[in-house]
Amino acid sequence: MRAPSKESAHDILETVPAVMRFIRAQVRQRRAAGLSLPQFRTLAYLSRVKSSSLSDVADYLGLSPPAMSRLVNGLVAGRLAGRKTVSTNRRQIALTLTAQGRRTLERVRGEVRLGLADAVKELSAGEQETVQRGLRILRRVFDQPSACGQSGNGGGR
Repeated sequence: MRAPSKESAHDILETVPAVMRFIRAQVRQRRAAGLSLPQFRTLAYLSRVKSSSLSDVADYLGLSPPAMSRLVNGLVAGRLAGRKTVSTNRRQIALTLTAQGRRTLERVRGEVRLGLADAVKELSAGEQETVQRGLRILRRVFDQPSACGQSGNGGGR
């Protein structure tokens, strides 16, 4: 028999990708919003981490800086994200979420939440409560810079 922590690790590795596939499919179904999954994830990151650098977002998404730059250019052109010069270093550019970007993100999040709610409605109330409790515990463990090998402002992946 495996140690409980190894069982948990196994279950997380098996479950999280399945949940992400579901979320990816939900975002794709909402293509009318004009967002790809990487764009959706970028907007979500910018909503959590104010004034992010291009390299911070690229690291979060696992994209190269040129690919991230192209993605951001599209978000800026669509007025979902903006660029601003950092006051302490005029050569550094910070990425921000615009009001339109926030509205778009919240609309898509709301639609994806409805899809998730529909998927878990088959669970009993007790099972849903157990899932919620487990997710809050996982968030506490993994929503810390040290959990992801980060040094500072990236948290909340």
